[in-house]
Amino acid sequence: MNYNGFFIGIDSGGTNCRISACGSDFKVIHSVVFPAIHYSTAGCLDFSLHTANNINLFLNQFNQNITDCLGICAGVAGARSAANKDEITDSLKEILKFDNIIIESDTIIAFEDAHGDKDGLVLICGTGSVLFGRIDGEIIRLGGWGKILGDDGSSYFLALNFLKKLVKYFDRYDEQADIEKLLEEKFQINRRNIIDTVYHKKFDIASLSPFIVEQAEKGDLLCRHVVEAEIENLLELFDAFEKKHSSDAKLNIAFAGSLIENKNYFSDTLRNLIITNFQKEFLILENPVNAVNGALKLAINKFSKNKS
Repeated sequence: MNYNGFFIGIDSGGTNCRISACGSDFKVIHSVVFPAIHYSTAGCLDFSLHTANNINLFLNQFNQNITDCLGICAGVAGARSAANKDEITDSLKEILKFDNIIIESDTIIAFEDAHGDKDGLVLICGTGSVLFGRIDGEIIRLGGWGKILGDDGSSYFLALNFLKKLVKYFDRYDEQADIEKLLEEKFQINRRNIIDTVYHKKFDIASLSPFIVEQAEKGDLLCRHVVEAEIENLLELFDAFEKKHSSDAKLNIAFAGSLIENKNYFSDTLRNLIITNFQKEFLILENPVNAVNGALKLAINKFSKNKS
């Protein structure tokens, strides 16, 4: 099929690499989700090889060649600095033998879809987390220090802190709790193998977060305690924002990321507390953020043939 050229947008997070293609009219032609590897963990070369392979698989799936691509924009988790972005750009250009590539952070492409050239904030809670925004041209970034220094309110931190609370329960009680039984049934994790599973088998800790949120919804006290603690940590970001930045107008805030983009106990509780505590400062937008669309918009803006 001939699309008279197309653009590619990529949202490469900690777990998934989402890729879409569209024409100049922004009509999406094809979308696929691939496994991702994290740039900060894998390093530039391995990350670029993995992403280039995903792009080639994507092109093969809808029978297109990269020579017909007009431009690619990829939002990459962990690519915070200009040096990070330049490094990935140069590496991908070399591997793909294709020059029309721009790299942004995953926060930039989410913000682009949510707000475009307007002021606003995006709260991202996926594998990692960050409160990101722009006021009068000034970029604001709070949180997002990574899984070692601090990704409060992220899927990873939620699940990690759940596991920490769980092993403390193991130390105190011999009786098997209901949450233990469910954890063993769904993830094959128990008191006997938890150390081996977490430390030696590269268990995806963040993958526990939907389970934890679901059990919190059902009333499990341990899960509720962990969920509510992470929500309190996120509210501290809003409090820090208020202390550091002032705006005469109420700022729009969008939710993005697997933990909060859908309706669940975590996102509902967080939403209600933001409304209760910061009603005068923030307005939560209802439309979900599609970060891949933000990448497509940036690719069209950068590489469109009709751009003056």
